[in-house]
Amino acid sequence: MNFLASQGGARWSAASAGGKRPIRHVFEVALGERVVVLRDGLPVRALEPGRHVLWGWARFRTLHFQVQDLLLDTKPEVLAMLPSGWFNEVTLATHERGVIYRDGKPAVWLRPGTHRYWTLETGVKVVVFSVHEAMPTLTDELQAVIPRGEYIDVTVLAHERGVLYRQGSVEDLLGPGRYTLWSYPASQVAIAKVDTRRQELSLASQELMTRDKVTLRLNLSAAYVISDPLRMALRVPAPRDAVYLMVQLAAREYLASVTLDELLEGREALNAYLAQATAAPAEEIGVTIETLGVKDVVLPGEMKDLMNRVIAAEKEAAANVILRREETAATRSLANTAKVMADNPVLLRLKELEAVKEIAGQVNEVRLVVGSDGLEKLIPAGLLRGGQ
Repeated sequence: MNFLASQGGARWSAASAGGKRPIRHVFEVALGERVVVLRDGLPVRALEPGRHVLWGWARFRTLHFQVQDLLLDTKPEVLAMLPSGWFNEVTLATHERGVIYRDGKPAVWLRPGTHRYWTLETGVKVVVFSVHEAMPTLTDELQAVIPRGEYIDVTVLAHERGVLYRQGSVEDLLGPGRYTLWSYPASQVAIAKVDTRRQELSLASQELMTRDKVTLRLNLSAAYVISDPLRMALRVPAPRDAVYLMVQLAAREYLASVTLDELLEGREALNAYLAQATAAPAEEIGVTIETLGVKDVVLPGEMKDLMNRVIAAEKEAAANVILRREETAATRSLANTAKVMADNPVLLRLKELEAVKEIAGQVNEVRLVVGSDGLEKLIPAGLLRGGQ
């Protein structure tokens, strides 16, 4: 016999030991702990909490297990030594995941494979989930257990749309809401959020050249919305940069076809051309350009001075034309007045009297002394005879 052991005492025999007395070994096992005793590297006994005394001629080693760790990971030989009531076993398929709960709270995450866990504590159970089904409600405790790479948790806001990718391919367009989806090697999932609000874009200091070789700078502004998020996701990585480029190219093409004078005189024509030239390319990438126009046309300093001189000369010439036109009209009016007065002597005399009256209004007193002959000259004889 090699050894006998018990908690209350020991019985032994020295028949096979040459009369030598066996060694006494004492093991203290704490609460929440289990111990497996090894002799010569082989498990010989499993110990529960308490004080244990083993007798034998060999030296022993021990394996300590913490029950509160829940997972039991050991070799089959050690596992065979443990009582079946101490642990349980669960096998998860490739499409399954599991969570070990303790007292209703998630504690350990389990991936596919065979797992063994301690059942010595009360309230220990395993809940199995399928990745082919919807995820459970993600509480804070469950989120703390599930590795972040096993799922995605994305909230799409009211002004956003979500583009769902599965294994790199666009699968669906998602409206506002919270989405929690399993993500695993056979079905990697991602959600890209797209802002569908109106976006303002400013194209400042675009240096362009007109058909008559005048270099100038245009300040443009545009406003656009992403009208088709799925098409946008498939066509362009950055819609803002795409809109910027297409507006810039359209402006260059238009200015190369007009002179500076045509540009300055037809600003609305430029806006109309830009809107027409960018509508189709924008639609191809899922974007609608709502407004597009020119804010400023900036000329070089020397060109600005030249334009100012031209404008000043044009205004001066226009002023001279207006002045000559007014002088001609005044002369024509005087000629007509003189002709009327020549044909009507009485009217001429009345105009003379009106002039005298106006003079009298400017001075204190006007005296007019005439004789009978002078009176006849002042007032026509026909009027004097008619008054007798």
